[in-house]
Amino acid sequence: MEGECAIFDDVIPLILKSVKVCASTIKNSSSKAKRGAFAIIAVIALVASFSFTGARLAYNVNYSGRIIATVSSKQQFNDALALVINMVGDKDVESVVEEPTFNTTVTLNENINNTQEVANAIINNTDAIVEGTTLYVDGNKVACAQSEVLEGVINSRLNAFDVEGVECTSHFAQSVTTEQGYFMASELDNTLKVQTVVSSLSVVTKMRQTTDVMVPYQSVVKTTDEQLIGYKKVAVVGASGVNRVTQDVVMIDGKVQSCTDVDSQVVIAPVNEVVIKGTAKPNASVGQAANNIGFIFPLPAGTWQVSAYYGDGRNHKGLDLRAPSGTSIYAVAEGKVVYSGWKGNYGYCVIIEHSNGMRTVYAHAKQLCCNVGDTVSQGEVIALVGTTGQSTGNHLHFEVIVGGRNVNPAPYINIG
Repeated sequence: MEGECAIFDDVIPLILKSVKVCASTIKNSSSKAKRGAFAIIAVIALVASFSFTGARLAYNVNYSGRIIATVSSKQQFNDALALVINMVGDKDVESVVEEPTFNTTVTLNENINNTQEVANAIINNTDAIVEGTTLYVDGNKVACAQSEVLEGVINSRLNAFDVEGVECTSHFAQSVTTEQGYFMASELDNTLKVQTVVSSLSVVTKMRQTTDVMVPYQSVVKTTDEQLIGYKKVAVVGASGVNRVTQDVVMIDGKVQSCTDVDSQVVIAPVNEVVIKGTAKPNASVGQAANNIGFIFPLPAGTWQVSAYYGDGRNHKGLDLRAPSGTSIYAVAEGKVVYSGWKGNYGYCVIIEHSNGMRTVYAHAKQLCCNVGDTVSQGEVIALVGTTGQSTGNHLHFEVIVGGRNVNPAPYINIG
């Protein structure tokens, strides 16, 4: 306030003194002198007004048809242009910057733009100059494009291997840096080139993933001497369990490189299968009694193999003898054919009743070679091996029935 009063005190007396002198001169002067005197008075008044208000003469910069800045002098615009050339770093900048026009104006000092602001205004109003970003890989410049284009391509590449529903963080395996600046639009790379360059970069993706993993059950065998060899029964049905495992996973370009367990919780515990197997051999009396019956083996020697025993945990009523399709099936003893035909799960089946009241059963045949009512001799071909009915392969299912009940056929045909 004191500074403003001092200016007022200095300027006003000077103006008044000049006005008095001019007034006296005007009174005694010619018409031309009067006009000059009035001009002097106007200048003095204008200077006094500038000094009093802080206003000054400046220039509005008209560029591309619009006012872009206010400068203190035309040289300030040239200084700003030099700054633009330095910022862009291209010798062709001057050729794309238009020649401005300058309009004199009166303004306050605070309304005059600084040189950096003028440079920014030139850039923002010159279509041939654009803001861009340079991409460096391992310190080498590999691309330069508009900032939004490069940013979009980089983000797309980094997110390309994210797993849906899992929080992922990604970075490039190479050292990748960017630097923003101003460039000639004609010098920028197009989107296709940027995509080609960025797609060649390897992406390291890290994530923490939680998955449910099946845990297979184990099979535990328990033996019992209360059942004959060949007896097998599942006492406890096995069931797989489930563990919930949390892992830190590292991938490169979507391929897993490492998995580190962080946590594991049992969701469902596995239930081990328990199988009971018989170990007892047929006692001498049973074996002797069976042998005394005099049955022969129902298949030719060297053609068969036991594939399932009597019982075996699934209430198996006979003995399965694997053999090639079409192998002859013999009657184990003389008897009368009481059944010859299709019998549900047994497929083609022959049942023979023997003179002692016992019955023998021959199932899953490919072809039947006897009819109901036929009397067959021991060793006579009654059917051919096949896989009809409920069967998973060519074999003979052989049963021995005593007193209407199935018994283990093994000792009757001398299988221990």
